[in-house]
Amino acid sequence: MVKRKQVCALVVFIYLMVTMLPISATYAADAEFIIPITNVTASGNDGNEPKNVLDGNLTTRWSSSGDGQWIQFDLGTDLKKLAYVKMAFLNGDTRTSTFDIQTSTDNVTFTTVRSNVTSSLSASLQTFDFTDVDPVRYVKIIGHGNSVNAWNSYTEVEIYGDASTNNAAVDVKLTVPAASISDSGNDGNVPANTVDGNTATRWSSNGDGQWIQYDLGSSKTVSYIKLAPFNGAARTFTFDILTSADNVTFTTARSNVTSSLSDALQTFDFPDVSNARYVRIVGHGNSSSTWNSYSEVEIYGHSEASTGVVNVSTAAQLATAISNASAGTTIVLANGNYSASGPIQIAGKNGTASSPIKLIAANQGQAIINGGAFFYVQNSSYVTLEGLKFTQPGSSTNASFDKSAVILDGSNNIRLTRNLFALSESGTNSMWVQVRGVNSHHNQIDHNDFGGKKDTAPLIAYEGDGNGNISQYDTIEYNYFHDVGPWVANGKETIRLGLSGISLSNGYNTIQYNLFENCDGEPEIVSVKSSNNTVRYNTFKTSKGGLTSRHGHSNSFYGNFFLGDGVETEEAGIRIYGNDHKIYNNYMENLTQSAIIIDSGSFDGGTGGYPPNPTPTQLTAQWKVYRAQVVNNTIVNSTSGIIVGSGKTYAPEDVKVANNIVKNSTGTLYNEAATTNTVFEGNLGYGSTLNNKSRTTAEIRLADPLFRTFNGLQKLSSTSTAAINSAVGSYTYVTTDMDGETRSINDVGADEYSASTAIPVVHQLSPSEVGTNAP
Repeated sequence: MVKRKQVCALVVFIYLMVTMLPISATYAADAEFIIPITNVTASGNDGNEPKNVLDGNLTTRWSSSGDGQWIQFDLGTDLKKLAYVKMAFLNGDTRTSTFDIQTSTDNVTFTTVRSNVTSSLSASLQTFDFTDVDPVRYVKIIGHGNSVNAWNSYTEVEIYGDASTNNAAVDVKLTVPAASISDSGNDGNVPANTVDGNTATRWSSNGDGQWIQYDLGSSKTVSYIKLAPFNGAARTFTFDILTSADNVTFTTARSNVTSSLSDALQTFDFPDVSNARYVRIVGHGNSSSTWNSYSEVEIYGHSEASTGVVNVSTAAQLATAISNASAGTTIVLANGNYSASGPIQIAGKNGTASSPIKLIAANQGQAIINGGAFFYVQNSSYVTLEGLKFTQPGSSTNASFDKSAVILDGSNNIRLTRNLFALSESGTNSMWVQVRGVNSHHNQIDHNDFGGKKDTAPLIAYEGDGNGNISQYDTIEYNYFHDVGPWVANGKETIRLGLSGISLSNGYNTIQYNLFENCDGEPEIVSVKSSNNTVRYNTFKTSKGGLTSRHGHSNSFYGNFFLGDGVETEEAGIRIYGNDHKIYNNYMENLTQSAIIIDSGSFDGGTGGYPPNPTPTQLTAQWKVYRAQVVNNTIVNSTSGIIVGSGKTYAPEDVKVANNIVKNSTGTLYNEAATTNTVFEGNLGYGSTLNNKSRTTAEIRLADPLFRTFNGLQKLSSTSTAAINSAVGSYTYVTTDMDGETRSINDVGADEYSASTAIPVVHQLSPSEVGTNAP
């Protein structure tokens, strides 16, 4: 960041080293804040919504035209210290954008921390630094258009900082579901009416001492309430306000409160009450009768102050700290071994988006989980495991635990980040990470190092919930997977995303920006066995096996790099079964096994893909392919190109193969191994036998793409006239190329020609860009 910060950090570091003081884990470096998409708002948009700036995809954006249009981020009720922001701009390599950065603690008064900031000419994330601001809850970016027009278009925004040193919580309206409201009785006007936002409805109960009660779900600090009396403009109401932590003992916060003559919401303040879960309003009638009638009630306060940092140095201390943890707790594991003869349980522990429960190594990789210990995260949410090292498979009498390091069971919003997984060989099945159970969703596995796996069974396994469903909306990204082997015929996938029994369930999971290097376990490095998932922007390097859609429908595979060495056997690309898959913008070079194969099947699941009551045997079969689209891929220097069909019973149907480039010196470039109705259009081939059927030049054209070598890859050159602007057909989802750069008049192949010499945003990954030490 700014040079002043670097110098200060260096001085502090040298001082600590000289004086032999340990660096506390509480002095954390500035980190990116995790912001839920529900916490980003804007003054307006053109259909490109604010949430797009948080999706990790430089091809989506928020856009709004006009000077002063803004996008705003809520960092949560726990205040933050803001250090800097990173932003990427639509078409940022051809125009600059101007904007202000403002902050606020209350969403009312904003302070400008930088004004009239101008971006550089780059489509990548750019850093905008300023003097640290503390405290902050809201960050607003106010746009002043760009150097070409009045549009404000941002593709990604990342916000960095740390916990506030002045974390006085901001009072907010606390959410109370209708089902969490009870009463002493009513006349048919039920308690839920007081939270429906409608002052024409009400709760009513007749008699002194009748009450209505609100369960806040967990302990809060309650600061005040707002209450709208029914017919309050004509009569006053008297009541008490009570709170309780346990729904047994109640304490009066205010007594004999009298409302004003108004139908509107009125504020009733009192000294803040901490450790309050239940709020009860006890009525004493009104100035006209003994009826207690309230149209709306709102309760304001904030989450309890963070329980702070808990330092542990033994497995027993760790277990106690987990047992006592609540939202906001950070458990710091000192250097050393944490051994147990079974699971370290994290059960029923729930953080929040703004106050997760964190288990963090004081020094990355120095808190070692071994001796049969493993984490079993059950029915929990918003828990982070960070910086740990796993060296031995877990031990348990439960066979389904399968020698794991981490099991996520029925949990959501769990994050595994910057951990080192290097489990010793057990000689039996060993699933290093399992994800399963009911209500599993939005988990994140990122920036980990997984290496040296020899045992059979998948490294990461998605097991389902026992009811035919897979975990949903999970993300696996920026991990380094390496050195998996030796080779077996089946059962040693690096990632298995599902099972045959849950293959017809929708996952909406994303596997992106991972590096797979020397992953030689079995033919399926990544085996997708569920539906509606995305695998993109990954690099598969010198690895035996490939990416397979083994079961399921409607999966998308794009922007991946498959880089073999041309020597090791079984280096493959993509193989699919099932309906409606899309394969596009993938780059494949020096592969020794099938680059892309749209295989024939051993079972026909039908054009709809959901036959009634399929048997277990049918679910495990290789399903016939319907309507796959293989578009704008590039295959070079490999032993095979694109293969359609095989010798199995059910040949692919209604497949489209379009705008691909295959340049190999051996084999058949476009090999139709079965008779199908596949549509070919706009494809190029060069260097070997073009096709084994009679295809026209409009379908497959013999032409040298005249590649140039750029950043180690074969890409289009200015002389690639056979490919430039030559794509045909309507494939509206192909809006960018393998570099993540916008296509104009689409070129053939994965690359859209560009004269730029800059390394593209999306590119083949190296170990320094993924894993525990990556940015």
